[in-house]
Amino acid sequence: MPPAAGAVWPRLRPRLRACLDLAPRGGPVADVGSAHGRLALALVRREPSLAVVATEARAGPAAELRRGVAASAGIVIAVGPGLAPLRGRPLRGAVIAGMGGRTIVAILADGDDVVQGLSWVLLQPMQGTDLLHTWLRRHRFRLRAAARPVEGGRTYPTVLVAPPCG
Repeated sequence: MPPAAGAVWPRLRPRLRACLDLAPRGGPVADVGSAHGRLALALVRREPSLAVVATEARAGPAAELRRGVAASAGIVIAVGPGLAPLRGRPLRGAVIAGMGGRTIVAILADGDDVVQGLSWVLLQPMQGTDLLHTWLRRHRFRLRAAARPVEGGRTYPTVLVAPPCG
């Protein structure tokens, strides 16, 4: 049965719901380290014409992701570390959530060529938030929006940023 008007399936817990709510419409977009693919699915269900590239660093997790999104229209799965599988793909934005701030910084730094081609990046570190925010300020990313969802008694700072211009 399709979701009710305004509903997004699958149901998302508060942490991923905040990502969905902050992610701008229009694409294509990437869900880096997509894991189970719930956010990628929710993005496509919210906006059926959206193209989403869901990535996983290794083949094993990518196989799990394939089973999770099971031939959903609009979702392409790419395998490789960080932003590497996104090189050469036209993207409007990327979500990097569910990993530590230090890992997110490494992904952004190693994929600077990809980041510079994006209009927005949505970040949700599991820890190391101060380190990530310091790095973003130092590299002149501009804050566009923020949320602080609470799930399981824990707060997950979530930021939508714009990469620095050229």
